[in-house]
Amino acid sequence: MDASIRALHKNVMEWMAGPTGSVTLHVAMILALLFLVDFSTKEKQSEIEVKIVDVDDQQLDELLEDLKPPEDLPEMVDTVTPPDVNMDMTPPPDVQDFAAAPVMDTVTELDIASDAISPIIMKGLAPGQMSNRSGAGRAASIGAFGGQWGQYAEAAVLRALEWLRINQNPEGSWGTNDKEAYAGLAILTYLAHGETTASEKYGQTVERAIRYLVARQNEKGEFVKTEGAGGVYAHAIATYGISEAYGMTRIPSLKPVMEKSIQLLLNGQQGHGGWVMYTFDKGESGKWDVSLSGFCIQALKAAYIAGAENPGLKAAMDKAAAFLIQRQREDGGFPYSAANPGRQPNMTAVGVLCLQLLGYGNDPATKSGLSFLRDADCSWQKPEQAPIYSWYYVSQAKFHQGGASWTGWNNKFAPTLIRNQNPDGSWVSPGHALPGDGVTREFRGEGINSQLYATTLAALTLQVYYRFLPTYQPIETKTIDQKSETDVQIEIM
Repeated sequence: MDASIRALHKNVMEWMAGPTGSVTLHVAMILALLFLVDFSTKEKQSEIEVKIVDVDDQQLDELLEDLKPPEDLPEMVDTVTPPDVNMDMTPPPDVQDFAAAPVMDTVTELDIASDAISPIIMKGLAPGQMSNRSGAGRAASIGAFGGQWGQYAEAAVLRALEWLRINQNPEGSWGTNDKEAYAGLAILTYLAHGETTASEKYGQTVERAIRYLVARQNEKGEFVKTEGAGGVYAHAIATYGISEAYGMTRIPSLKPVMEKSIQLLLNGQQGHGGWVMYTFDKGESGKWDVSLSGFCIQALKAAYIAGAENPGLKAAMDKAAAFLIQRQREDGGFPYSAANPGRQPNMTAVGVLCLQLLGYGNDPATKSGLSFLRDADCSWQKPEQAPIYSWYYVSQAKFHQGGASWTGWNNKFAPTLIRNQNPDGSWVSPGHALPGDGVTREFRGEGINSQLYATTLAALTLQVYYRFLPTYQPIETKTIDQKSETDVQIEIM
């Protein structure tokens, strides 16, 4: 028996040492390696990709230096028609918390820094849902829709972001009164540029502003004591800012803050579907205000996109759309309020934009409103009432409309704002001296509050090329399968 085994072993060894055995063994080894490589590749596809991005500290300074608008800007350029806004409206899926380096907090005891402060690029989301606000996304959108004005508009935006950073109050607010409104507008301006709490240049500026608003919210969900026009407006604007902040950062502790503030707006919606100046209390169905309703609607839409779970949120947006359509005049214009039918150009832009946000971009009311805005102007020397406010809304409404209307408007508003930016990066509304323009005193004049109001709205207007997503999307679209396997890429700045 032992002799037989030894003989078999000898024969096998001789076969392996021979040419046939050698070739067979090599083929087997190659097949095994190919199997392992293929297997490892398949496994790698479902892994989380972490990318370390080096940020050039001189990037902002170089852009500010190199992209200063020349004295003689081109008079007319063609721009590409914006695409139809038919992206997914479904709130983004939840993601796991990713901790960031803690930031010193001298404002509140809120533990935001231990939450998910990190920019997250989720490949499974609808195209453009957040990517338009990334560096590459901004560049592509500016190139596609900004024409020859795009690079100068971006330089103006960068100056504005710097001015806001320098003029932020130590506790995270801006201005001397209605600070919650200015904080909300400033947060929106930074977020529109893709600047979150994780941004190297502006991360602490954004975080201080968020902390300020969170600390200002009371148990009812109010960011301010909602008495008077300023307080109601401030709450709506602050809610808008917090909702976009949660949508872009996914900081878990911001979700209840967002939902509490949204609930106050839902509770304050009147029976007719709009909102009333001075109060969020019910029982004011005989009164309404399109301007205030506009900010409330923008806040609701941002919260819906971010994933707010307030019962009745979608129904409230539908009700708001019906409210706007019912208030539209036969000529397509929208009035300011029940008591003040004037200021139709800018109020019409508010109504049109809100209908677009609510998914009514192709509704006859929206088309009629756009027709009313056909001859809208953007003159710094002969401004209309509340011009910066008006241009903010007209620019977004016409961007969604696209075509010749957008091209013509882009050739009006962009050079007007670029040429009239102050050397320090701020703006002052050209309408501050107009008597009876209906804007609260804090927004007029040449003081810091007027500068904040004009600077944030002007910068947001110049960010229209890339800002319109994720907030501005229609509602009736297919949902995202949140159970499907999607890659998550984290960029550590």
